[in-house]
Amino acid sequence: MVERNIIIGKAGGTAGKNSVNYKISLPADMVKEIGVTQEDRGVIVSLTDGKIIIEKKRNEGG
Repeated sequence: MVERNIIIGKAGGTAGKNSVNYKISLPADMVKEIGVTQEDRGVIVSLTDGKIIIEKKRNEGG
């Protein structure tokens, strides 16, 4: 387990006046463990029972 703060910033572009972005930094070893690379970055993010779950997106046929 790792504690992190969420970074909250103003959204840019054509976003609404009060829009914000939420970001979090993930530990490199955790990201590597699920198989994310610079070439293959796809993930699935879900919310289940109040928990955010990040899983590696599986390639079709694989």
